Amino acid sequence: MTRLPHRIPILPVLANVATARSRDRARPERIAELQARLLTQLVRHAAATVPHYREVYDPAIVAEFQGPQDLSRLPLLDRATVNALGPSGGLLAAGHTADSTRMASTSGSTGHPATFYYSEQDLSYLRATFLWDLLACGMRPWDRVGYFRVYGFRKHRLERLGLAGNVHVDTSKSIAEQADAVLAGRPTILWGFPSMIAAVGAELRRRGVRYPHARVIVFAGESTLIGGRTEALEYFGATAHETYASVEAYTIARTCSRGNMHLRSGDVVVEVIRDDGSVALADGVGEIVVTRLHAEANPLIRYRLGDRVEITPNDCDCGTSHMPILRSVLGRVEDRIVTLDGVLRNGNFIASLIYPLSREGKLLRIQMVQERPGELRLLAVATDGAEAEVERQLRAAIEPAASQFDLDVAMVDTIAPEPNGKIRLVKRL
Repeated sequence: MTRLPHRIPILPVLANVATARSRDRARPERIAELQARLLTQLVRHAAATVPHYREVYDPAIVAEFQGPQDLSRLPLLDRATVNALGPSGGLLAAGHTADSTRMASTSGSTGHPATFYYSEQDLSYLRATFLWDLLACGMRPWDRVGYFRVYGFRKHRLERLGLAGNVHVDTSKSIAEQADAVLAGRPTILWGFPSMIAAVGAELRRRGVRYPHARVIVFAGESTLIGGRTEALEYFGATAHETYASVEAYTIARTCSRGNMHLRSGDVVVEVIRDDGSVALADGVGEIVVTRLHAEANPLIRYRLGDRVEITPNDCDCGTSHMPILRSVLGRVEDRIVTLDGVLRNGNFIASLIYPLSREGKLLRIQMVQERPGELRLLAVATDGAEAEVERQLRAAIEPAASQFDLDVAMVDTIAPEPNGKIRLVKRL
């Protein structure tokens, strides 16, 4: 039986960092060639060695497959299918088992967590992309990275030399305990849920504690209002970056020096299922579908992440990335609210009316709660002393939706996160 290393093997990761960097900065023509080659290899590998794909793929389509333009000829894969199949049910490639691979599960914020498996070969590259993300965001070898997440990362050998230290801030614990973890670990880079980082900053401010150590905050794992970002950045005095990533695909997009979030097209092929049902490659508004190009053990081809996004062609002059830009994550596909007439609408319909208010920095967090069709209660957190002003602005902002919902606004001190530490945009009770 294959023995998995107890600590992260660091040499394969370091060897792959240069590759990750070059692909992140490659020109469009190079990315097109790379995607065509790696995607064709992946599809044929999956069709030949993975029972599920062998069953659902048409051999003629696989034989003719030449790249991203042919993806729409293949069936989609969703979380329900992943859960139904399981590791022994047909999604692991021949030669791989649950015992010979590393397991990782989604956070379960939708109530339906899923588990995925990675070979050490997969991980040696994926870890390199993650390290490159940190380096591109300004990490120096002696930085300590505070990860805001439920489960901590395994240790690596360089930590014994005081390099790339790992500080775990468990988001399943109370804000006070998370603040204690930050004070004890003294991370210089904060990475994770925006709402949790902002809440920890607020807790330290409440205690009268000044935290001078953070240089960079990498927001990840959930979308946040600009006010919430501002709250965190003002307290910690840090530079901001943002990533869009998932357990299934690792990093899908990351901000550049101009603040635009470019797709990581050298590692992930992105499709968008538009609202009219058409499918586009990395362009438009709709449901995002991803295919990770490095997936030896557990290929996920045309996987529905469950998010709605807006992607546009690249118009950024940063000079480091030339890929399309992820303008916004519009919420979960499941974030549907029901109007008085029984029509399903995405929560972003309301959120888009509210987001402009957050630019002033007084509106920090929101959540929409629907207990019955047609009724919608908006929970909002504002900076101290601005509650009345923010409530007045919110009521005016959502007035265009008054004919479709019985609306109410409630100013609250906090919005309770889910067990994984995230704050959901929409909760239907």
